[in-house]
Amino acid sequence: MTRRARDGGSGVVTQWRAKARTTVPPISVRAGVALNATFYGQISVTLPLAISASGASKTQVAIFFAVSAVVAAGLNLIGGPALRRRGSPWWGASACGLIAAAGTLVVLAVAPSPVMYLAGAAMMTMTLVFPHYITIIDGFRVAAPARLVGRMRRIFVIGFIAGLALASLGELVAGAVDGFQPLWIAAAIAVATGLIPLFETSLKAGPDTAPKPAPDRGAGRARARGAVLPVVLAVLLLRGADSVRLVYLPLFVVGQGMSSTFVAVLFLASVVAEVPLLGPISALADRIGSRRTIVLVAGAGLASFALIVVGSGIALLILSQLLYAVFAAGFQSIGMVLLSDVLDGGLGAGADVYTGMVQVGAVFGVVAPLLVPGYSAQIFLLGAGFCLISMLLLSIRRARPHHQRHSA
Repeated sequence: MTRRARDGGSGVVTQWRAKARTTVPPISVRAGVALNATFYGQISVTLPLAISASGASKTQVAIFFAVSAVVAAGLNLIGGPALRRRGSPWWGASACGLIAAAGTLVVLAVAPSPVMYLAGAAMMTMTLVFPHYITIIDGFRVAAPARLVGRMRRIFVIGFIAGLALASLGELVAGAVDGFQPLWIAAAIAVATGLIPLFETSLKAGPDTAPKPAPDRGAGRARARGAVLPVVLAVLLLRGADSVRLVYLPLFVVGQGMSSTFVAVLFLASVVAEVPLLGPISALADRIGSRRTIVLVAGAGLASFALIVVGSGIALLILSQLLYAVFAAGFQSIGMVLLSDVLDGGLGAGADVYTGMVQVGAVFGVVAPLLVPGYSAQIFLLGAGFCLISMLLLSIRRARPHHQRHSA
């Protein structure tokens, strides 16, 4: 997309964006990304535990997350591009936060009734927030795409850490105060996320008005038979592996007799370890390409899952989480860049497609463990298998034009 198309002919936005190319993103962008991540960090522990505590069966838990993933995919593949065409307006992110807050409170009120599936779908509006801000900063281009996304991912990780800390705090308060629900904290965070855009309503990207040549659709289908299809499938499976861990690790750990507070500590160990890894992984992707980098981090994910399957104990779980940090840091930052590369889209478009497709992949991670009785360590064999297949898919070589080889 050209700069003129991105700026949408607005002198105000053009001037702000030109200045932003030499400065850091405004505080509203950083705060919005951080709060979005804090919400995810908090619910990564409290949401599956709250649904399970309501009396929901393993099948109901799986259906809840599967429905939520499908809804999130639809929102990002349809709603995300629609918002981009309107310049990613402030009210989009604001509405997402407020709707997610309402959905969170409804989940608490109605679980395990089927209405909780609709409430969970409402919570998924938060998945549109991060792509919204990626679209905003795409005009900065103060660094290569991998480094730019890496910087925003660093903010996201710090916010996620805060969310995990709040999850631990919520569990402690719930143990001391009768009737307190840790998910109330997530609802409050979602409200704050919805209020942040109100402080800078003039901040937006230009409308996505760049011309779309007619042959693009056919060319995209041709590439899908070569480079694109293996990448999309690999991203789906890697997200499936990530979902296995996010949804079932808390339930597995609690099933082993450990406290829910320790679950938050495990997640915290992994996410804290991501922070120093993001820079080197982004630099590696710039040097050897996003595809090769993802193959390496998928290998780290495979090893992490294998540790849980072959051993037991607190020390091994912590070691597995630290190793998993390599996978999480690489997949969740470079995966977006890889999709942007092979789909020939900007980072905003890549973020929408990435977010949508990983939600589809999450369904595999939620539903596949239903084949394994209970919450045993055998569930994580599925995560290891997803990582291995992804490595094989990303190792597929196709003859491509010279200008596409940087993503190999």
